[in-house]
Parts: sequence; structure tokens; C-alpha cells
Amino acid sequence: MKPPPFLMAAALLLWGWQTGLLAIALLMAVVLEAARWIEWRVDFSVKDFNRVVDLVSLLAAAGAIYCTVTRETTNQVMAMFQSTNFAMQSKAATSMSQTAFIYFQWFPMILFPVIAALGYSTSEQIPRSCFFMLTRRRAARSGLPQPVKPGINLLYPYFAVVLFAACLANQRSDWFYFAICGLVAVALWVTRPRRFSNVVWVVVLFLVIKGGFWGYHGLNQLQGVIENKLANWVAKWARRSLDRSDTATAIGRIGQLKLSGKIVMQVEPENGPVPQLLRDTMFNRFDSPRWSHSPRPEPTEVLASEDGTVWPLLERPATNSVLISSFSTRGEAVLALPPGTVTLFNISAEKVTTNRAEVVRVSKGPDFLRVRALYGPGPTLGDAAITNGPAQDLTVPLREQEIVAQVAQELALTNHPPEMVARKLIAFFNEQFKYGSFLPDSLAQVPHGMTPLGFFLTKNRIGHCEYFATATVLLMRQAGIPARYVYGWSVQEPEKGTNRFIVRERHAHAWCVYWDAAHKTWVDLDTTSADWAETEKQNASFWEPLSDRWSRAWFAYSKWRWYGGAEAWQNYFLIALIVLIALLAWRILARQRRKRRGDMSAANPAFIGPGLDSEFYRIESRLETLGLGRRPGEAISDWLERIQPLATLPLTPLRQLLWLHYRLRFDPQGLRAEERDSLRNGVNSWLAESQSNTKS
Repeated sequence: MKPPPFLMAAALLLWGWQTGLLAIALLMAVVLEAARWIEWRVDFSVKDFNRVVDLVSLLAAAGAIYCTVTRETTNQVMAMFQSTNFAMQSKAATSMSQTAFIYFQWFPMILFPVIAALGYSTSEQIPRSCFFMLTRRRAARSGLPQPVKPGINLLYPYFAVVLFAACLANQRSDWFYFAICGLVAVALWVTRPRRFSNVVWVVVLFLVIKGGFWGYHGLNQLQGVIENKLANWVAKWARRSLDRSDTATAIGRIGQLKLSGKIVMQVEPENGPVPQLLRDTMFNRFDSPRWSHSPRPEPTEVLASEDGTVWPLLERPATNSVLISSFSTRGEAVLALPPGTVTLFNISAEKVTTNRAEVVRVSKGPDFLRVRALYGPGPTLGDAAITNGPAQDLTVPLREQEIVAQVAQELALTNHPPEMVARKLIAFFNEQFKYGSFLPDSLAQVPHGMTPLGFFLTKNRIGHCEYFATATVLLMRQAGIPARYVYGWSVQEPEKGTNRFIVRERHAHAWCVYWDAAHKTWVDLDTTSADWAETEKQNASFWEPLSDRWSRAWFAYSKWRWYGGAEAWQNYFLIALIVLIALLAWRILARQRRKRRGDMSAANPAFIGPGLDSEFYRIESRLETLGLGRRPGEAISDWLERIQPLATLPLTPLRQLLWLHYRLRFDPQGLRAEERDSLRNGVNSWLAESQSNTKS
């Protein structure tokens, strides 16, 4: 059953209005509605419908690929694997769902070739076998034609798809709800059961719409409540991935620190050695167990130069350079950079900011960053803050002063230059402390009045990098040397077969930086045991090699997508699809012309096409004279099966003759001489038998 006039057009226009594709929707509506007044029709064969369905399948796959590679509808699949905390994973999941919604909003366009072919076809249904590749293969292997029945009328299912795609635009206005209800009501009115009173039907429909309206508003309010609850929960329990105002350390916690082996960065040195440490953020205030920066650093916007992809951070020369590849979260990222970075290259972003905590933030950039950082020894971004007064960088918290002063006195740290103090601390921690990401239960027995850091310095002497970094900062300050706590990444794992290094989530690291007054810069001081990475590696997952292969493949794909010409490829891809659609239309129309010429040639006795002289047609003529003729468009096999209960003649022998007839008609090699004789003799025998049965 066809939808009433203009119903499909109204649904398409509503979809186009909601999704911003109004021009395309208008064109599609005109094409479909024009079929009601245009008498021109195409006699689509089963093979033609197969081609149209295959084209739609290709468009669906192409749409999915386009959603993945285009910059306008960003795919965040790998953010689920590359993110380092729950907040980033939540944002990635939201972006993935938005991309999926965009993809499904395109389905009216993707399915349109099938609906247009059905609208201008001589048939009102598409063979169901066209949608199942297995059915096609079975028919091809058996040598029998592909089944034409049962068929499917896709107009009303397509109408439902259009309304569903319009709803995905998530318009919550009342007029949209009533517009959807109006379209559905018209479709239901046409197909309503006649055994019910029209008045009852209208009343029931009104009650359903009214109840749906209440439920519609109730669900909207419930969604708002749930979203607020979840937002508060995430803000309370999840670390904010892009907020670097403070960081909560694991000092004082008991149990295993769960650090995964996910690859979060690739580091490729160009000039000079690979940087051993990448700074993310500096902190100068410790309130156990939290580090923060006081006063809160205000961002300073960096002005881009040249083509908008070069961002100078400092005005001084540098010779070393490194390529750092990482993912952003919906275009937002905080960069981990080598100390002394002066210029950033290859960043196509709307804004880049920095502050005195050395936080370099990218806003509204690509989902994948491949940054070339130019760096070298000398002043850094955080150096300007120390010139304004190092008071905060010399503060030891009151709770930690007694233990820190005691250790500093034992090590004789005062009245020495920073370099000598640094060497003493390195020797102290390497000789008398052990690294351990597992914190023993003895931490629960910390004496009353002693802090976890004090217990680490004087009793337990086992801890992870946050213990070492915090203790080093406070001891340096006790010695009168300005020092800060730094969060960042350690670069130490080379990638096999390349000159790159990979950085995993478990390579997140903390260390100390102290102020070198002679050179006016911050100097890295890492006192954590050198074997800490190997210790963490022992906890690697059994599936890590498989995860590594997937991560490397996604990094390579992302490099190609954002920096390897994927944008030009998208245009070529769309052009190829247009050419493919045009080629399919040309083949179908050309087949129609050949069929018409074939019909004219068949009317000419001088022309005999392949298999048109088959003796099987005599059987068809005989059955037609007996009132058992074949219906238009009906396959011979279906025809014989239909008349089997009606015929008094033996039809079973015709199956073998039909197989020979099909080979004569459609097999390029035709029949051998003995097979052609078998067809001829079989037809003659059956006709003779039918004649005798009729006379008797």
C-alpha cells in the first residue's frame, strides 16, 4: 500500500528542517512525489534491484567511514582507550554518541536510492532475496533464478526511518512533537481497521497523543535531573582532565596503584637526544595529600605566527626538536613538553595559552596532535614567577616541618650550593629507599601525630614517585633552595623497529625542580629509584601486546587522517560515490534499451536469440491452451509449483527439462549436442503423453 499523497514529502521536509538538510530533503521529496504523476516506469529486474541494494550498502559503509575521517563529525573511539581518567572517557563516550546520531540522521539519504527505484518501478515490491547475500549465492549455485517472491514494500518502513532520523536532531519543542504526531496520525488513518468506529478511533488517538505529551515532558525533566546528578558525581569523584590548578597525590593511600599500559603518546626525536622527562604542570603549595599552585595562575594567550600553526612561547634560540603525538579530548588538550620548549609547530587550533605553572593548553584544535617542539637549555615558562618572590617556593607545611628539618640536619643540606644538595639527595634516596607502587598495610599503623610522608622518610622508606618527589621538594626548601613539584611523563621505552619512544599511562611521573639562581632557570631533579619503570612493567596486562598493536595502528591512522591528506581523500571519495551512482543508473537504463531492442528482434522471425528456439516454449504454449498459463513476471519454477495441484498432467519430468532450458537460455557455453537432443526428445515425449491424456 502506498502512503497518501504528500505524506512522504511532509516527513522528508520535517527531517530536512530538523537536521539542516532542507535543500536535499526538498529535492528528495520532489523526486518521490513526482512519481505519482509521471507515467514513465522502469522494468527493474531482480539483478537491477540487487545493484541498487548493493549501492545502498556501499553508501551506508561510506557514511560510517566519512563520519570517522571527516573533521566536522569527530570520532572519539580511541579516546575511550587512550584517556587516562573517567572524566575524559565520559566526554569521549558523549562525543561518540553524537557522531552516531549524525550518522543515523543521514539514513534517509542513504536509503533513498532503493525508495526512488521502487517509486519508478513497474513493481510495487522489491524481492526480499535482494537483501540477503546468502539467498543470492544459493540461487547462483543451484543454477536456478533468484526468487522474486516474497516481496517487500519499503515505503512505510522508510517513512518510519525518516521520522526516526528527524527525532535524532533532539528538538524538544512542543510543535515538533505535534508535527510528528500529525504525520503518524495520517499514516494510521489510511491503514486503520474498518471494523471500528471512526469516532472511537479518533478519541483513542487523541488520548494516546495527550498521554504521550505528558510522558514527553516528564522524560525531559527526568533526563535533566539525571544529568545534573551525574555531573555532580563526576565532578566529585573524577579528576578533571584539563584542570591543572591542583592534583591529588596518592600519599597515604593503602593498596595497589592501578596504572595501565595504555599508550598515550609517541615521542620521536628529530635533532638532539630524546627528552627523558616531559613536563605537564608545576605546583608550589603542598597541603597533604594535595599539591596546588598559589596564587592560582592566570592564563596568557600565545599569539600564532606565520600560517597560524606556529606558536612561539619564548623568544630565545634553541636547537633540539622532537615530535610528540597524542590525542586531545574534543579538541582540548594540555601538552606535555620538554623543559625549555620555546616554539610549537603543526598546531591548527583556535587558541593556545600558557601560564606560570608551565601549563600549555590547546583549545578547539584537532582530535589528534602531532606537535613539533623546539627546545633547549635556558629559561623556561615558569622562570618569570620566581623573579616575583620565591616565598611560596620555600614553604614547608607546618605538619611536615619537624621530620623534614630532622632529615635535612642529618644530611647536612644547609649552606651548600643547589648542585651539591641535589647530589646528596640522589644518593640518600637511592641508597636507603625502595620503589614500590604497592603500599604495605603498615601504613595503616602510622603513629599518631606522624604524617604518611614523615613515616616514609623515617620508618617505612618504601613508596612511589609522588613520595620521592614531595620529600625532595620539601628537603630542598628546608635547605633554602626554591623548589616545586612537577607532574608529567617519563620517556624511556623505545618502540621496536623505529626511532620512536612510546609513553604509557603507567609512565606518568612526578619529580622535583629546583631554582638555579646562577642560570635563572628551573632544573629537573628526579630522585625516584631508576628501576621504577621496570617495577611498574611487572604489573602489565597479559593483553598488552595486542593492545599495543591496536594503539600503534590507530596512531598511524590518526597521523594520516589529520596530517597525511585525508581531507583531500574525502573529496575524492564523495566524487567516486557520485560517479558510482551515475554508472549504476546508466547500466539499468542501458539494459532497458537492450531489452526493448530484444523484444523487437524477437518479433522478427529472421532473428533468433540465444535459447529463444528452445523446445520448452512448446510446453508453455500447451499449458496455456489448457487454462494453466503463466502470470506476467512469474518465474517458471514458481509457475510450475503453483499449477501442480491443478494440473492432471505429469509435471515432475518438467523439472529436468526446465534445468536444460535455463542452461540453453543463460549459460554462455549453451548445451552440448547430446543435451540438446535430450531436451528436444523430452519435450516431444511429454507433449505426446499430454495429447494422449487429453483424448482419453
